[in-house]
Amino acid sequence: MRYEDWRREHGSLTHGWWRAGVLVFAVLIIILVSVVDLATPRELTAFGLVITAGPVLAVASARPWAVAAVGAFAWVMAWATSSWQGLGGTAYQQVRLCVIAGMTLLSVAVAYSQDVLERRANRSATDESMLAAIVHGSSDAIVATDLNGIILSWNHGAEQMFGYTAEEMIGQSALKVLSPDRAARMPSVLAGIGRGEGVAHYRTQRIRKDGTLFDVSNSISPIFDKHGTVVGAAAIDRDVTALTRAEEQREQILERSARAERLESLGQLAGGIAHDFNNLLAINLNYLEFALEQTTDPDTHNDLTRAKASAERARDLTRQLLVFARKQPTTPETIDLNTVITDTRTLLDRTIGTHIELITHLHPHPLPIRADRSRLEQVLLNLVINARDAMPDGGMIIIENGPTTLTEDTSHQLAPGPYAHLNITDTGTGMPPDIAAHVFEPFFTTKTKQHGTGLGLATAYGIITEAGGTITLTTEPGVGTTCHILLPLSTADTAAEKSDADQLRLG
Repeated sequence: MRYEDWRREHGSLTHGWWRAGVLVFAVLIIILVSVVDLATPRELTAFGLVITAGPVLAVASARPWAVAAVGAFAWVMAWATSSWQGLGGTAYQQVRLCVIAGMTLLSVAVAYSQDVLERRANRSATDESMLAAIVHGSSDAIVATDLNGIILSWNHGAEQMFGYTAEEMIGQSALKVLSPDRAARMPSVLAGIGRGEGVAHYRTQRIRKDGTLFDVSNSISPIFDKHGTVVGAAAIDRDVTALTRAEEQREQILERSARAERLESLGQLAGGIAHDFNNLLAINLNYLEFALEQTTDPDTHNDLTRAKASAERARDLTRQLLVFARKQPTTPETIDLNTVITDTRTLLDRTIGTHIELITHLHPHPLPIRADRSRLEQVLLNLVINARDAMPDGGMIIIENGPTTLTEDTSHQLAPGPYAHLNITDTGTGMPPDIAAHVFEPFFTTKTKQHGTGLGLATAYGIITEAGGTITLTTEPGVGTTCHILLPLSTADTAAEKSDADQLRLG
């Protein structure tokens, strides 16, 4: 048991015995005075007025009803003794009884006033004790300082939040836990507090004992004395690091959701246009074929050949648009992601050139996924070509993969479960955030018209999302770019499926 609790419990007990003792002593005084009065000659009737000492002494108990009872007992004893002495009905008896009644009423009034004051004092002490307990037990940091910023009190929440004990901080300057930007503003804040101005809730940072910064919600209020003079400041800090992180994660989720909806709308529009345009191109290509078969003039043949090449390039663009819109038929199969990367390595090496180093870090175990193999190879090729174009002076491209598990609190907008992650990182020029937010949109490109159509990443987005995964991008100007791909792991046995396919071909 703490000393304060012991003192509170035993103090109230001692106070109760003190009240009872005062009342018993007052009654004994009345009895003693009555006995002495009986033994006193009738000529000393004034001695009987000493009996008023009983109710006067009872005032110390601060119990009005008890004082009234003691006064009534004194009145009865005075009446009995005076009657015994043969003074019944005389003026002496009436004066004595009136004096005792008056002193009793006066004592009751004084006891009542004392009782009111004592109750107020006890209530104030209880309130202060409760407030102190609330401050001590609060998980928020509650700190009191003087108008110079010297810490006067430091609660348990501050100890837990900042890592300093009360002994370490009381008497120290509050600058010890303020971030540099807030430390510079401390004199102006304290000046405002001195004028009675408070500081509403605002986000800022504090410094822990180990030197780490963390986010807090802070409010500061002036402390007034009983005369209304500002004597200090009370600051309340609440650690909102987790709340800030949750808000940032929520903003990321909303941003990704809005981006996905925007890309879905673009995909529907692009898919509808590409489908009709592809039909028109097919007709034009057929007529160009007929014209090429029938013409014999070299110049005309050359012009028709160029027209056909241009139409075929347009047809390829429409096919990429259809892939982005997920309107192109696919043939998904269970394949090992490691095998796809390994088999594509030779083509990728030839594509990037000798001035760029291609590094692969593959998981030691198979990563079976369900996807169209040719389209997955197209994704790898598109991403590697983009990485190559971002490094005109050379650099490195790193391809790595592995298994991962998504939980309920994931921000990837995918169902919880096992996934394969594929990261493609380059050491190129990187992109600013405003450009990176649009890289998966069709026809958006940072390249010149002669070197890019803006469909490479849009096509990769369509292929990956059709396979049930996601593709995101992190980049920093001057550092490089990383494409993050997540694909659901397949539960099918890749080796068994391949063996069955081989048997069907042999059959």
